[in-house]
Amino acid sequence: MRLQKAMVNAAGLLALVLMASCHGGGGGGTLAISSINLNPATVSGGTVVELTATISAPGQNPDSLTKSWTVSAGTVSTTQPDFAFILRQTAKGTSASSVSTAAKTVYWVTPAAGGSATITLTVGTASKERSVQIGSSPVRMSVTDGSGGQKICTVQVTNVQDLYQAAFRINFSSTWTPVSAAQGSFLGAAGNTLWIGLTNQNGFVPCALTKRGNVAGVDGSGTLGTVTFAPAHAGSAAGSQAEPFELSLVILRNSQDQPIALD
Repeated sequence: MRLQKAMVNAAGLLALVLMASCHGGGGGGTLAISSINLNPATVSGGTVVELTATISAPGQNPDSLTKSWTVSAGTVSTTQPDFAFILRQTAKGTSASSVSTAAKTVYWVTPAAGGSATITLTVGTASKERSVQIGSSPVRMSVTDGSGGQKICTVQVTNVQDLYQAAFRINFSSTWTPVSAAQGSFLGAAGNTLWIGLTNQNGFVPCALTKRGNVAGVDGSGTLGTVTFAPAHAGSAAGSQAEPFELSLVILRNSQDQPIALD
């Protein structure tokens, strides 16, 4: 009996030694952030980039740790931006530059103007920064004159591959009233696509366009949609002012439901 008890004690002591050497049980060891990962790796303005990190956390599950993300330009979100994000009213004021979450992936909506940005991730006492150059956006908006003092905003995409889904907003000032929103031809005919363009929102026109079914996306350049505006008040000077229209919250995704990258 005494020998058996000694063997149990020795086994327990050995287990404690092994746990200590592996930094186990108590969450020992040094927590470190090896890298901040971007998908797609080539970042362009006005698109959605998935942010993840490679984290070393001996004795802990990295996926369960709270991660604080901050971006110096653009916005971050814990939920994947989609059609609802563009279409709903509450997204109009979405401008979070930081978020804390245990989620493995967060979503960065990059600024349409391009330039550079710094991504900062903090997990416990560990912190890491990554500087990113943001290329020019594959989406452009041009404004032309229409009849009767109207303005026509045309949103076009350039040099994309496998584009399956697109969504965007056109913000406008109170001197203008949206008259109509029409689908462009780039993703195909109306029977093979779904288009939503809402002209009854206050201060912005949300538009969304997607192909239907299990089919490939489209390569190349073309028009996604047009929105026509009229002066809000008859006889106003709105038509002579600089066009107060802004393209915002652009989302492009491919047929695999991944953020789209430039060619």
